[in-house]
Amino acid sequence: MEKIIFITLDGFRKDKIDLCPTLNSIKQNSMYFSGLNTVAPYTFASHHAIFSGMYPACNGVNGYSNMFRFKKDEITTLAQALQKNGFYTVSETLDETVLPKQGFDEYNLFDEDTVDLKSRHKELIKKLSKKEKFFAFLHFTDTHLHYVRKVIEKYEKSENDDEFFKSKKENNDKYEACTPLTDDYIAAIKSALDENGLSDNTLLVIISDHGTSLGEKYGEKFYGVFAYEYTINVFCMLNHPKLEPKVVTQQCRTIDLYPTILELTGIENTLTSQIQGESLMKLVDDDSSKDRVIFVETGGLYGPWPSPWKHNVFCIKTKNKKLIYNDEPETWEFYDLEKDPGEENNIYDKDSDIVNDLKEQLLKHFKENNINTKISLN
Repeated sequence: MEKIIFITLDGFRKDKIDLCPTLNSIKQNSMYFSGLNTVAPYTFASHHAIFSGMYPACNGVNGYSNMFRFKKDEITTLAQALQKNGFYTVSETLDETVLPKQGFDEYNLFDEDTVDLKSRHKELIKKLSKKEKFFAFLHFTDTHLHYVRKVIEKYEKSENDDEFFKSKKENNDKYEACTPLTDDYIAAIKSALDENGLSDNTLLVIISDHGTSLGEKYGEKFYGVFAYEYTINVFCMLNHPKLEPKVVTQQCRTIDLYPTILELTGIENTLTSQIQGESLMKLVDDDSSKDRVIFVETGGLYGPWPSPWKHNVFCIKTKNKKLIYNDEPETWEFYDLEKDPGEENNIYDKDSDIVNDLKEQLLKHFKENNINTKISLN
């Protein structure tokens, strides 16, 4: 596959796909990974993880205020790997904090307050149609612009957050009012591919970099504070005529996208010492493949224990069991996601064998990735 459009729907919730007819149609005709998890539930860290194939603790972007600390001299990005193999590479995003610059022939920025992304990206696709090989990263930010900003503007300076967290229906209605914007954009991209003769030979990758809170958990008004399912369980669609539609439900990670794209383009993965993810195609080819262990880290700009310079909330998830460690207050949470998908009942028990097994795996992850916390392996 020598033509790739990679779209991030910033802050789009997986449970809203059915509200978008075009997006849902693409889902039905794609390899759809419903068990994809972001390794960090906010844009800067999520995208740097995708383009490095590495956890935030290893690539340098392990905090909001570390957005410019990406280890660019040590890491070969996805864009660099593709560029080295003859792809013309283009990025379309709102500012330089979103993803690494290296490896892009064009690193284009737009003003999300004034841009018409549908028209802009249709023109870009028309231009790229003349290229033999290309990779285009397209950042769709309207959900963030129209929902998250409203939340920030209304509640960020409020002394009483209760109003937001008691307004879940209102929050949900506001969020769902944004979904037609997403579907119109996806329809425009699909139209541009058809009009420029690219539909039969272009890999269309559509993901969400993180979800968005509607007030499910007190203390998180949009995303990036906690590691609950509504922000970490995202999705990926791989759409190409040569890829047979399939729903893949096993747990997997956004760091798996880098090696997946290398495999689909026929590029040998010579970066096994760097890339911590595994190709998603292994899950497609083997229905018996086990869930991949999910590790997530974040540190909010707000909430009960803000930590912009260092991630202080961590989780491990496997076999529908989830353990969360909050480093600032040194507290633990444990959820059985099969019985309690909304994570309403914290059943942490320090004497539980399951809890202690997950705790041991989490602590091992800390050690292997040089994550400093208040706890350590004995």
